[in-house]
Amino acid sequence: MQSIVRLNDTISRYGVWVGGALLFFASFLIAVEVLLRKLFSVSIGGADEISSYVLAVSTAWSLSFALYRKAHIRIDVAYMRLPVKARPVFDILALSMLLGYISTLAWFAVIVFTTSFQRGATANTPLRTPLWIPQFLWALGLLFFLLSIIILIAGYIERLAARDIGGALRLGGASTLDEEMGEEIGEEVAEKTGAAPGKAAS
Repeated sequence: MQSIVRLNDTISRYGVWVGGALLFFASFLIAVEVLLRKLFSVSIGGADEISSYVLAVSTAWSLSFALYRKAHIRIDVAYMRLPVKARPVFDILALSMLLGYISTLAWFAVIVFTTSFQRGATANTPLRTPLWIPQFLWALGLLFFLLSIIILIAGYIERLAARDIGGALRLGGASTLDEEMGEEIGEEVAEKTGAAPGKAAS
């Protein structure tokens, strides 16, 4: 299971890199659009439409990366005051609730995509973009996030079964203050040494 977790984490990293590149492209496209309108009163057209597709797709594909980096918001006021052995109960509960929410969201995303594909729907814009293309990439990102949650829960439970509570908490628990400080220190050291910062799932 650990190898599957690492593979899933690696794919999520590639996904967020591609999403980041798409956001840079969209930003460049918008900047060009603004300059052309300001200086020459002309428009390349479609910059706002393309940027909206890019935002949706890049967000969907960044969710798994955020999951492994514990970047999703969690209310941990009571969690951090619990005994270490009691924390897994709340971790599993939190991940299960996230799984239920994303399952619903991904289900309807697939319905939106299949409906657009079957009907050959296009955007009501000059570009006439076939809507199934961005919707497919968006739904695929949500489905990958759904798979990532399932894999993370399975990896968490496997570590609990092996009586490795510390490893389970490092994998799927909420970040502690010490972990966040350690990450900040690691990034600062990496900037000085030229090493690549990052917190990989093990």
